[in-house]
Amino acid sequence: MSDLDVQGGLPGVVIDPLSVEECGCGGTTTAGTKFYITWVKDKFLLLSVSQQEQALVDAFAKVVGYQPFCRYISTKGGLLTIEWDKQDPTGRYSELETEGVKDLQCL
Repeated sequence: MSDLDVQGGLPGVVIDPLSVEECGCGGTTTAGTKFYITWVKDKFLLLSVSQQEQALVDAFAKVVGYQPFCRYISTKGGLLTIEWDKQDPTGRYSELETEGVKDLQCL
């Protein structure tokens, strides 16, 4: 929460303490957007959201230090998912194309 506030410039994000796992957690923004993130430091970040909230995407981009490369509708739960990949975004995009994810868009 502190990183999103201080580094990302998005105050008021609440992380659900019961959702915290080794490489993920969920929460809610002040706008009411529910989200879940999965990450591996210096490798990738997946942000699944109940609705598009650009301020949340921008805040995570500031925190991780690089921009997301794509967005799509997840086959698990139908949530909008935005992905960051620090090592091989082109390769990951190709994987997503091969998997046939719904509404895949390059950012």
